Amino acid sequence: MELSGIEEACRLAQARWSNLQLTIKTSYCANSPCPWCGGTDRWVLFDNGYWFCNPGDGHCGRKGWLDDDQQKTWTAEERRLRRIEAEQVRARRERSQQSQRITALERMARCTDHEDYHLDACHDEEFWKWTEAQGLLPETVLKYKVGLCPRCPTDREHRPSYTFPIWRKDGPLWSIRHRLIGAENGDKYRPHRAGLGTQLANARMLPQFDEWVGIIEGTKKVRVIGQHDIPVVGILGKTQFETRWLKWFHPNAHIVIGLDPDAKDAAWKLGREIAETGKEVSVAAFPVKPDDMFVYGCTREDWMAYIHLARKIH
Repeated sequence: MELSGIEEACRLAQARWSNLQLTIKTSYCANSPCPWCGGTDRWVLFDNGYWFCNPGDGHCGRKGWLDDDQQKTWTAEERRLRRIEAEQVRARRERSQQSQRITALERMARCTDHEDYHLDACHDEEFWKWTEAQGLLPETVLKYKVGLCPRCPTDREHRPSYTFPIWRKDGPLWSIRHRLIGAENGDKYRPHRAGLGTQLANARMLPQFDEWVGIIEGTKKVRVIGQHDIPVVGILGKTQFETRWLKWFHPNAHIVIGLDPDAKDAAWKLGREIAETGKEVSVAAFPVKPDDMFVYGCTREDWMAYIHLARKIH
């Protein structure tokens, strides 16, 4: 089944099962509660039209293709050729996306927009009030070139945004994270350019984190928490960690997942995925967002108590 991408697959799936609640997770995969047995994201759809319900207790385990309701009986050979065709389509699309991503990353490495945003912000009184309210120290703002963009380049409405540069592990600029001003929760963030892939904030510090390192959610959180001499990196969404990044982590570093309180299930899921690679992993449970704890007045010792109480995944 040759499709143009995961968006077309979602449209066809929604037309067939109107009760789907699809969320696109990657360029080739989307999730939904299962139309038959519910759950949260156990129903998985791929860009080649294949779908299945993740096996598990109480899961129906159904699987199939988007067009398998059509009146046709597929032979074993036709099914085999269909799988080969779908894999070829997916491979071509991944090669194309990889080429586009490399081009975007090369352009981003030469980008200096974050410097302009930072310089503009330094002369804006409201910007300094906002950073103070967020728990960001002036020296942190200056060191990491936090900025203010008058018109976010990837926002359809071109709203203003606060900007947080993200550098690659090997040094060059990786992206600029735009935090839209006045946007609703769940719709606050934009990348600087399309096609950059996912990023890991503070990745270039990983070689120095040789004892333990926390994985939290958000670039701003990384800057606030890092001010207190706490080793953390930030994912740009509770499901946006790539296990290939683990090779950047110090081999002896214990990993602690510390996501927001409303992302408890995602934290444990990520922890189990990392533990399967052989890494030592624990999950911490913070009562509020990890950076807000400092805004509310907790000390480093108070904050670290939650790290010491983190539950290890065996």
